[in-house]
Amino acid sequence: MRGVVAVALAGLTLCSLSLAACAPKLPKGVDDANLTLAVGRAIGGPNTCVEIGNDKGQRVWRGGGYIGCARPLPACDGTTTTADAALKAAVGKPAHFASCPSGSDVPGATVGWAMGPVPTGAGQPDRHLTYVAMMEGERALPGVEIQDRVEHAFKKAGL
Repeated sequence: MRGVVAVALAGLTLCSLSLAACAPKLPKGVDDANLTLAVGRAIGGPNTCVEIGNDKGQRVWRGGGYIGCARPLPACDGTTTTADAALKAAVGKPAHFASCPSGSDVPGATVGWAMGPVPTGAGQPDRHLTYVAMMEGERALPGVEIQDRVEHAFKKAGL
């Protein structure tokens, strides 16, 4: 019985490693920990989500918890969206930002969005990456400020 369990565990480990190897990743030379730290310092908070995706809209990095990134919020155009959906919709489009009331029960709460191509740093090749950044709450930054801060954090992290 132990042999069967050991073989099953080895198979699961190999399967997860294979899937991880095929999953989209940050570009070579970009350190996940440095990116997390830079973005966290720039716009971090419990109601913040930043996602970076490849040219197919597949997420390669997420800063922020699943709950904050997955909940539907006003897109400031009369619709609602999630960070995942906004990331896919932003691929290939110019950068833009928006801010509006979040519609939460908290008076004065707003949501700010910034999205677009990840800027290419000096001397770096175009990596064809797109980002979406969102903040929600009473102290949420306006979209234009989110855009400025997160793009600065990307450069600081080596993107």
